[in-house]
Amino acid sequence: MSQLLNEQLLSVNEAAALLRVHASTIRRWIDRGDLPAYRIGQRRVAVRRSDLDRLMAPVRPAQGLRVLELRPGERPPERLTPEEKERGLEALARLRRLHERMRAELGDRPMTPSWEILAELRDERSRQLP
Repeated sequence: MSQLLNEQLLSVNEAAALLRVHASTIRRWIDRGDLPAYRIGQRRVAVRRSDLDRLMAPVRPAQGLRVLELRPGERPPERLTPEEKERGLEALARLRRLHERMRAELGDRPMTPSWEILAELRDERSRQLP
């Protein structure tokens, strides 16, 4: 027990902030038994910093896979199948046709943002209420 007192104890919220996860994630790990916890008083639960350190381990790629390291601004290589590429190009062509049809019907005037339309409809409905 005296060894536990010499270790750094963290609250659930402190542990969550340190690992950049939600407090409910820490509680779930405790409930599953993945992270030992210690009751401090009647309501407070704490975890040891050393137990958090043991949770963190470097991720190793599965055998046969390589880790792709990109420089800032560099794009990853394409990994689409020929069928996926074809479907994507077809979707882009349909989008361009739709865009052209809308421009033909509406002209080049800018479209009203949806939030303005919704606000106008809400105001109209409010005026109709008794």
